[in-house]
Amino acid sequence: MKNIYTLLKLLCSIPVFLFLPPHEAKAQEVGVCSYENDCLLIAFESIQEESPTSPSLLVVMSAFIETGGACSDIDGLIFSPSGGFPVLVTREALDENLNIVELTVSRTIFTQTPDVLIATFFYINIPIIGIQIPIPTNVVDMQARLDSDDPCLPITPLPVELSRFEGKATQSGINLEWETASEINNSHFEVERSADGSAFEKLGSVAGHGNSVATIEYSYLDKHPNPGTNYYRLRQVDFDGKYEYSNVVAVTAPETTQALQVQIVPNPCLNGDCQLRISTATAGQPVRVQLKDLSGRVVFEQSMQHDGEPLQLTQAQLQRLRGVFILSALAGQEVVRQRVVLE
Repeated sequence: MKNIYTLLKLLCSIPVFLFLPPHEAKAQEVGVCSYENDCLLIAFESIQEESPTSPSLLVVMSAFIETGGACSDIDGLIFSPSGGFPVLVTREALDENLNIVELTVSRTIFTQTPDVLIATFFYINIPIIGIQIPIPTNVVDMQARLDSDDPCLPITPLPVELSRFEGKATQSGINLEWETASEINNSHFEVERSADGSAFEKLGSVAGHGNSVATIEYSYLDKHPNPGTNYYRLRQVDFDGKYEYSNVVAVTAPETTQALQVQIVPNPCLNGDCQLRISTATAGQPVRVQLKDLSGRVVFEQSMQHDGEPLQLTQAQLQRLRGVFILSALAGQEVVRQRVVLE
């Protein structure tokens, strides 16, 4: 059914054929990346873009037509791309352009349906009016397969084009903002932070938009940055698990009027492998830490002398706890609380 549909689509794209006597056209199989038979060799070469925000793409294809025998009946090819106009190319034009055909298409339409219909044709003469009319014969539907790891992959435009990533200190914490100019197969972003610009840890994640050719803005607020300079980067993850890192940005944490701070990093904490970080205005000040479930029951408690070093929590200390908890710290007259997820 698809071959019949694609042939009709091609015929309808050249209305003059409606006025000609019926001609039997033979539909060929679907081709992926390249197609070859006794007379033809057609292949995708590249997909080019003027810029990540350009609304159009340039699809570059190569085509070869053999001579002799039945191949001599082919006068040229008609290319009908998704999101573009049909282009008729004669044998002579192919030779003059070194067998390269360029097609301008809509980025949005072609990335959704990356197909190009190619039909061979032969000319018939109309002596009365002195013109030649191309009659399509064989048709093949070439598919670019933009989402695969086959040889078509190099023709895919950039999966995720990150055009901006920056951070700004606010009274609420450090606000990170970034934007993408285009996205393909984008599952999510993971926000990572480092105290020294070398060892990074995951803070949280932000869902991506899958596929897009429009500018999309994202943001993430780090409510509990480390004192001093914090280093951030993004880990962009595709639906198939592939990932890439962004550049690193450095932001100095805002001053806070609250002397006592407590947090578990990372949060959510996986398998109890996390650190408990506490800061107070007075070095060596006693601090009591509690972890309570949502019913108010204390499931973990420890008192310590704060010396500025993070406390490494273990699975044994957290007793295989799972779920949402409230972490609280008491130092002198100060009490702070934070919501914690243990996975």
